[in-house]
Amino acid sequence: MSQQESTPKDDSMLKAEFNGGLSEAELKRRVLALAEPADQALKDTLTSHVPFIEEVSDYIVFSGGKRLRPVLYLLAASAAGGQGEARQAAIFEFLHAATLLHDDVVDEAGLRRGRPAARTKYGNDAVILVGDFLFSKSYSLAAEVADHRFISALTDCTTIMAEGQVLELLHTGDLQLSRQGYLDIIVSKTAVLIAAACQMGAIHAGAADEVVASLYDYGMELGIAFQMVDDALDYVGSEHEFGKPVGHDLAEGKITLPFIQVRDQAPTEAAEHLLELARTIPQDPEVIPEAKELVRVHGGVEHTFEQAKSHALAAQKALAPLLNRDDLSQDLETLLALAPYVITRRN
Repeated sequence: MSQQESTPKDDSMLKAEFNGGLSEAELKRRVLALAEPADQALKDTLTSHVPFIEEVSDYIVFSGGKRLRPVLYLLAASAAGGQGEARQAAIFEFLHAATLLHDDVVDEAGLRRGRPAARTKYGNDAVILVGDFLFSKSYSLAAEVADHRFISALTDCTTIMAEGQVLELLHTGDLQLSRQGYLDIIVSKTAVLIAAACQMGAIHAGAADEVVASLYDYGMELGIAFQMVDDALDYVGSEHEFGKPVGHDLAEGKITLPFIQVRDQAPTEAAEHLLELARTIPQDPEVIPEAKELVRVHGGVEHTFEQAKSHALAAQKALAPLLNRDDLSQDLETLLALAPYVITRRN
């Protein structure tokens, strides 16, 4: 699956077109109101006759998190004219948690959401197996929905996610990763699950195919924007804000858009110095701050935020087929407002 990088728009144009119309406080209130039933559904469905599985699952699932994916599922179902079930909303948090468990093993991560990663507490073998359990639990919940499109969408999503994990592994340390290669990875690893949450919400609502497609496109663009902001914050955020070490992408050999922009567009001397620093990092991580500063000074972070804004705007535009009435529903209003919020968030 591929996405073409959008042409950046200037801030004034973006501000004019970003018409979410909600204050940040009101947006957060609405999201929290939907996150509560999603949390309860997680508690109700996260059961196993093996107590250790519940312990490890609880550690990752209830370690914080914004419940973005379950909330989007519920919002999409309502915006499509139906009603999503909180029980099925748990699917998306279970899948997200499973990928975090597996990613932390691959990355040898020490911190997740501001506390020790599950692998440091329970060991790699345990968290891999519990991640598999959470994947299975997601399918069990999906099988409860009669519409065959529902579990078919989940199957497509998880297949692409697995491909994304392999793609990222294959390109670890690949200093020549292309922009398209980067986009393929973030679409597969992050955006497709957000897109599926919106798509499956619409399917559960019994929506027509064109509405399902619109909400899928919204989620895809929102997910790309979300990951691009994450990648930018890794160069400028703090560990306190992020809940995990920043500058970690370079340490792990993950090449993201801020790096790619400077490598390809900065003056030759700066680009070559960045590549030299990146080659040095595996032996001398002390050069990471210098590499991050080089990326910031030469506009890599700014460019990434601009690209994220373009995708967030595309997410809003994807909802156009649903905006065919004078009285904008609260759920559509919330979906619209989430797009600019994804850009301005700091964690």
